Amino acid sequence: MREPPNIPVERLCACLRERYDLVAVTLEFLPRGYDYRAGVYRVVSEQGTVYLLKVTSRPLYEPGCLVPRYLRDLGITAVVAPLPTASGSLWTRLAEWTVLVYPFIEGDTSLTGMTDAQWQETGSVFRRIHQAQLPPDGFPSVRQERFDPTEYLQWVRVFETQHLPAQHAESDAAHSLRATWLAHQPTIHTAVTALEQLAAALQSRTLPYVIAHADLHPANLLRDPAGRVFVLDWDEVMLAPKERDFIFIREPQAHAFWEGYGAQAGDEIDWIALTYFRWERVIQDLIEEAQQVLFRDDVSADAQATAARRFATSFMAGNNVDAAFAAAAHLPPGLSAPIQRDSE
Repeated sequence: MREPPNIPVERLCACLRERYDLVAVTLEFLPRGYDYRAGVYRVVSEQGTVYLLKVTSRPLYEPGCLVPRYLRDLGITAVVAPLPTASGSLWTRLAEWTVLVYPFIEGDTSLTGMTDAQWQETGSVFRRIHQAQLPPDGFPSVRQERFDPTEYLQWVRVFETQHLPAQHAESDAAHSLRATWLAHQPTIHTAVTALEQLAAALQSRTLPYVIAHADLHPANLLRDPAGRVFVLDWDEVMLAPKERDFIFIREPQAHAFWEGYGAQAGDEIDWIALTYFRWERVIQDLIEEAQQVLFRDDVSADAQATAARRFATSFMAGNNVDAAFAAAAHLPPGLSAPIQRDSE
């Protein structure tokens, strides 16, 4: 969120004091991230300890708190987990907002700048995460991969038939997004075809499932001044094939990640699963940006313009669409034939 949530600062301070026994001396909003329903603050306590406060209006997905806390307690110290309230809960409520407190770690979360050593460390961390055994009772509400793209595909089809034609007096961002969609419609249809065919192939197989972060990219990998890597934002955690965490593992950094992970990429990757996940990410991002631009009244004009630019960027060289086609090149002939790049 780039603008502060509509919560008085004094209410946030009272919540911290009452629920966490934390007296805030300073509370500074940080305009970070692209989640328009969440905001983060830097909090300094009376003792000088620095915390990260997160508030979100999204429905609470409890495994997003419980799983990282469990992994951290297993000794995987690179995992950033929420801190408990005075009563031992990993979250609390303030009106319609969920409130979470984390340790504040100074560092860089830019999309670029990860060194080979940091990618190697990331590979080592995720090997440990993927090898972690579930607790005896598991995590009852954790999502499990179903390889079911029905919702995405239906959204695309309804959008193209009912909402893609230009509307009168629409914003520049809306006009830009519609134009980009039309220009790249063959690629979007290729993504739809890929998801349908790969889902059918994957549903007929049994793959081992692991604890998957499910949103592993450099912006969720914080690098502190000492060069250590910390894994942030477990909001999408699920049980899935390990390839769910390999969506953004790409050259030229991939060799370092695999060195840390402890295996050759060709020996570790199920290319059918990875190709599915990469195309799924393409469609998820396109839907999210289209919703921000065309269907959300609570998104500012600047935020809509940013979303329209991100939508267009997906189709540029070296981005998500290219990565999906690169994975598809490793598919067996029967699956790769329908997933070819068309001229646009």
